[in-house]
Amino acid sequence: MTTVQPELVDAWSQAAAIIFDFDGVLADSEPSYYQTYGEVFARHGHHIPPDEYWEYWTSKGEGAAGQIRRHGLVGIDPIAVDAAQIARYRQLCLQGRVPLFAGAAPLLQRLLAGREGGCRPTAIASNSPPDLVAAILRAGGAPVPPVVGGPGLRLKPAPDIFLAAARRLEVEPRRALVIEDSEKGIRAARTAGMAVVLVRRPLNQRFALDADFEIRGLQPLLELMDRLA
Repeated sequence: MTTVQPELVDAWSQAAAIIFDFDGVLADSEPSYYQTYGEVFARHGHHIPPDEYWEYWTSKGEGAAGQIRRHGLVGIDPIAVDAAQIARYRQLCLQGRVPLFAGAAPLLQRLLAGREGGCRPTAIASNSPPDLVAAILRAGGAPVPPVVGGPGLRLKPAPDIFLAAARRLEVEPRRALVIEDSEKGIRAARTAGMAVVLVRRPLNQRFALDADFEIRGLQPLLELMDRLA
């Protein structure tokens, strides 16, 4: 049994909606992103160091363009890199090779099925393609809430995706509680006027991230819901 901050219990109780990030929060997908981006850059003779990827891609959100800029790589088109990566990543998703984290499926089930202590508007706000988010959830036995993202919305750290999720759920942004794991996501949620719960995992453990609340994994949220039931 873990200890849940009393302030987080209050914030969860008062939240009109819960908005999840996906990669690194519900899905253990970052290793697959690293693998597939690594495959694409390897075609150009470039290796992405793991620590650099976790910091500058996963947490800061600089992506392929940032990698090319930091290393002065010539003749590599970041748009073409992204297109090649997502095609390969799509294969892994459809093969069921991108797992959910422990607790993700029961947490979504409780929020969406109306059990006491849960049952409130819930969405996923992610830079990842919505159809792939849905495919990973279904493969992991989880229900699929509204998934917000895609064309027409600026990527995190812009607040667009979180604001669009609040509109989709018909709640004021200040009444939504965001569950995130990255610097870019925290910045996006804060800019949108939303409180943020940081989920700590091994990949983001060494980064100085400033959120309203902090938990390790998803189990504390399930325990919080048990306490409120």
